[in-house]
Amino acid sequence: MKKIGDGGISNVWVIKNLANDKYYKKLEEHNHKLDAEREEATTFNSQERAISKASILHAELSTLGLGINFKVEEVED
Repeated sequence: MKKIGDGGISNVWVIKNLANDKYYKKLEEHNHKLDAEREEATTFNSQERAISKASILHAELSTLGLGINFKVEEVED
């Protein structure tokens, strides 16, 4: 957990793959893992960035005929 300012906790967001209850991990520029464990998941420092990335992933996979949905979750880092 990150301590900030007066000792508060800083939370981050992760993207959960609802098809398999695993998480998103960025590997390279155009390579992604959609079945990572929570500990391996790519974290985002804002909810907006995580939602944006989840929307992009959903759109990319939909063009391939994969109807995978994602959920953005807030977690303590």
